[in-house]
Amino acid sequence: MEFTIARSEFLKALQRVISVIPTKTTTEILYSVLLIAEENELRIIATDLDITQISWTNAKVEAEGAVAIPGKLLLDILREMPEIDLKFQVDPNLRVVIETNMGEYKLAGQSRTEFPSVPIVETEQKIILSNEKLKRMIEKTIFACSTETVRAALTGVLCQIFENEYRMVATDGHRLVRIINKKFTNPGFTRQFIVPTKALNFVARNLPEEGEHQVFLSKEHILFELPYTRIYSRLIQEPYPDYERVIPDYYQKEIIIKLEELIHSVKRVSLFANPMTYQIRMQVNPASLTIYAQDIDFGGEANETIPCRFDHEPLLIAYNANYLLDLLRHMDSEDIRFMVEDPDGPGLIFPMNQLEDEDLLMLIMPVRLSEAD
Repeated sequence: MEFTIARSEFLKALQRVISVIPTKTTTEILYSVLLIAEENELRIIATDLDITQISWTNAKVEAEGAVAIPGKLLLDILREMPEIDLKFQVDPNLRVVIETNMGEYKLAGQSRTEFPSVPIVETEQKIILSNEKLKRMIEKTIFACSTETVRAALTGVLCQIFENEYRMVATDGHRLVRIINKKFTNPGFTRQFIVPTKALNFVARNLPEEGEHQVFLSKEHILFELPYTRIYSRLIQEPYPDYERVIPDYYQKEIIIKLEELIHSVKRVSLFANPMTYQIRMQVNPASLTIYAQDIDFGGEANETIPCRFDHEPLLIAYNANYLLDLLRHMDSEDIRFMVEDPDGPGLIFPMNQLEDEDLLMLIMPVRLSEAD
């Protein structure tokens, strides 16, 4: 195996896949990346067995071949190099030599047969998604996924293909986000599947701002075909809860409020909340919203009143401030509609003006008020 490549191209291709390498594993080969030099192209593969990413770039290949070498070490070497050409050679004993006009560097490689194989995604199920729209949908959902592995389905994002729309849903049981792409072109089939958040993070990181990409689906895997890289991921094979059951069909009570004012007020008042519960109480009146927090253990309390519009009898509700702030920070509207029917029911949050091709809904479960409250 022998090829010559510009340091910047090598580094760029390696950086696309390097985050897939696990930080801890009992399978040593997973700390390595597989380099394949063929037909004047260098392919770099990294995997943690659940996610596999392939990146490629141009190279002058004198002798085709493949070798696995430690990925983080290779990254450190390339980062410290100036902008020069590198000659990469591997002998029959898998001894790797990197030559430059300054000197040479040697390290031990491993056979490609030791490296896990790339998943095979043979299927006729394919969809085409807008880069910009998918990136937005990922950013609006993954923060609401659970980090508790006990309920594996909730650690991923539910993706649903319908006749005239593409949905993504995330929930951890305390809050929920549903975003709908209403300009989706249906491929002729309906399906739902759960994609791990880690894979979606890698996809968002590699998506260009413009254009479209293809997504291929098999029974157990999903493949994102992106410029200069492919991302394979196992799908989470667990049933997703019936999230539509927790979304109320109809609410009458609507709070209209400025998003930034609400965010800053909740942030300030929540500093005085109990650090175990982060509970804040919200007293909703026809023209104002009073936010109150108290930490009995340390004697601290705070309240603020901001303007709102509410055309119903006063209402007292309570939420976990951290969950509420997470949702509000992912809204991008000057004003929001906060729908709430009673203290025990979920609150629904919508942007005042939805994008033409989108339907965004966020839901937060309340904290039960005690009689003392």
